[in-house]
Amino acid sequence: MTATPQRFDPVVNDSAIPIIIGVTGHRDIRPTDTPRLKDQVRAIFSELRTKHAATPLLVLSPLAEGADRLVAQVALEEGARLVVPLPLPREEYQKDFETQDSKAEFKDLLRQAWKRFELPLVKGNTFSSIQDPGLERNRQYALVGAYIARHSHILIALWDGEPTDHEGGTGQIVDFKLNGIPAPFARARKPLDIVDNGPVYQIVTPRIRNPHPRGTPFKLEIRFPDGWEGSESLERSSARVLEQMNTFNDDARRLTKALASHLKTNRGIVIPDQEALDLSEKACFILDQYAVADTLAQHFQKRRRLTLATLFVLAVLAMLSFEVYAHLLAHPFVLAAYPLSLASAVSLYLLTKRKGFQNKHLDYRALAEGLRVQLFWNVAGLSEEVADHYLRQHRTELEWIRNAIRGWNVLAEPDLSSVDPGDKARGPATKLEFVVKHWIDNQRGFFDRATTRDHGKLARRGNLAKSLFGFGLVLAVLVVALHLLVPDFGKSSHWRHLLIVVMGMTPAIAAAISGYAEKMAFSAQAKRYDWMKALFDRAANQLTNLVEKKDGAGAQQLIFDLGKEALEENGDWVMIHREKTEDVYKGA
Repeated sequence: MTATPQRFDPVVNDSAIPIIIGVTGHRDIRPTDTPRLKDQVRAIFSELRTKHAATPLLVLSPLAEGADRLVAQVALEEGARLVVPLPLPREEYQKDFETQDSKAEFKDLLRQAWKRFELPLVKGNTFSSIQDPGLERNRQYALVGAYIARHSHILIALWDGEPTDHEGGTGQIVDFKLNGIPAPFARARKPLDIVDNGPVYQIVTPRIRNPHPRGTPFKLEIRFPDGWEGSESLERSSARVLEQMNTFNDDARRLTKALASHLKTNRGIVIPDQEALDLSEKACFILDQYAVADTLAQHFQKRRRLTLATLFVLAVLAMLSFEVYAHLLAHPFVLAAYPLSLASAVSLYLLTKRKGFQNKHLDYRALAEGLRVQLFWNVAGLSEEVADHYLRQHRTELEWIRNAIRGWNVLAEPDLSSVDPGDKARGPATKLEFVVKHWIDNQRGFFDRATTRDHGKLARRGNLAKSLFGFGLVLAVLVVALHLLVPDFGKSSHWRHLLIVVMGMTPAIAAAISGYAEKMAFSAQAKRYDWMKALFDRAANQLTNLVEKKDGAGAQQLIFDLGKEALEENGDWVMIHREKTEDVYKGA
């Protein structure tokens, strides 16, 4: 049976970031313990669903006997999606299940899975070397455990707590989650890297070979990765990641339908619909998620700009009412505009802070840019994941973005039953030309236009502010001169009061214009766009030369390096703007 790759429909597109629950545990669980273990697993599901109502649950289980299947069964009963990463080709994997009942149970669960896929061979393994029991075959089990530890937000471990040096054993998978995944199962870690794989929910589990586990049987113990101050800090950090993913999902659910036309437009700007039909299923899925994140970022950017402009206008109105009351019209209704404007500004500030427009704009922009790089790495044939290279120094504020991209990468994995010719018909050179056209040239054009736009905005606002300051200065000189030259000018005069009001307001308006430009970081942004334009110019020239030389490996390395540069720069840009927005409303 052939599955048709799902194409983009902004109304029904499933853009929700899932909470991914990984599974590891013993195969020799005692049958009499099954009900109690299921109750504990079900309680974890219930708590997550209650706290994160907008976020679907997804279970990663390779469906080995015992714990893997127990959690998978609970997942299906609870309405969660089941995704099955297989450590070996399916027919080869089934050889490890000795009885016909076990094989039938495996096939039944696999049939109910939302998606299933086979992991590649560990470097050094061959199809012949993994067919017999031994180190090579065990390494494939360690690989699937590493995949689950790396991509799950929570790892449920039905484990007796005994450490083990067995390759692919439960103790090793728990260690992967808590202490990091070593080579060859992941990119080599630096000694000071912080492990950000998420917590382990250990259910203390007796087993046939060890009926007396460490700890209280069936008790839930939550363990966090090493490298942080304490478990309380880690617990808050982990909870914040899930909360922020849930917030994104809620925004997407509320706004996707209303923004459907913008979704299609933003998707087509990156890759036109006709050319997107030739993408692989995985690349098409990533493109869809990019469109959602990009559209939401633009939506909240508009809200943020409108809010910021309104705050500055309210500040100017407050000052204007005070000046008019003091010099032109001493009426209580005029003075009442002063506290009303300030109260409105405070109310708007508090509402905006609660809604989080500025952080949503910046976070969703960062998410979209991470997905853009992930998309073109995928098109170029790179297996690297953006989550391993993005926002590493901003763990506390933006960790949820890496977790979101990891979660979507799991959803993007092509199902075993799908036949997806997209992208495979392209030769290496054609793929690289596609990347040049739709990423590098597209970004060069964007940064070129954005540089001109922001320099223009900065110049216009700067000239206007200078003109207003100058006009106010001229009025001040004029008022002084009139005082000296016109004997009666100092007496009460409508024109004198009007000049004083205008004289006081023009610098205030100029300051508001300058303040808005400063808070929007037009100057820093224009410099950023200049630098990025130059970066993509260099990349385009070098990549063209590598394609002409048919140096595919060099071209892929260049695309990888360009993606890392873009990710690093975007992370810095987000943090600069976060600092700007943190005190915007206080400044207003």
